[in-house]
Amino acid sequence: MKTRTHFAHSIDMLDAAGEIQEHLAGVEDYMLAEAVWREAIARWQKAAIILRQGARVVHDSRRPRIVK
Repeated sequence: MKTRTHFAHSIDMLDAAGEIQEHLAGVEDYMLAEAVWREAIARWQKAAIILRQGARVVHDSRRPRIVK
């Protein structure tokens, strides 16, 4: 069985310049990817962590989250 290297969603940690510092996870399912992103921002609270779907940024921990 061949190891997968491409997934629909990726969770990445960014450096101060906004470049990818570390690839944290690759996930196919959106709901699972969002759960992994939330756990990553809980673990590394001061780090900039993004959830991408391809090239599109879905969530960015640097953006303020509005809770209603």
